[in-house]
Amino acid sequence: MYKRIKISFINAGTITIDEGDWDDYDLCDGFIIIKKGDAWIAMYNAKEVFSVVLEK
Repeated sequence: MYKRIKISFINAGTITIDEGDWDDYDLCDGFIIIKKGDAWIAMYNAKEVFSVVLEK
């Protein structure tokens, strides 16, 4: 459904994760988790994240 996730951080910078590199996301114990299958491919401290945008 979504093709891209853009995560912007409070202090600067943005990370973009494109379609095919992820298939799910979650908020778990104060961390934003990006998943591919059963594997966690990225984990970001939610206190450092300004925004998470899902793009179609």
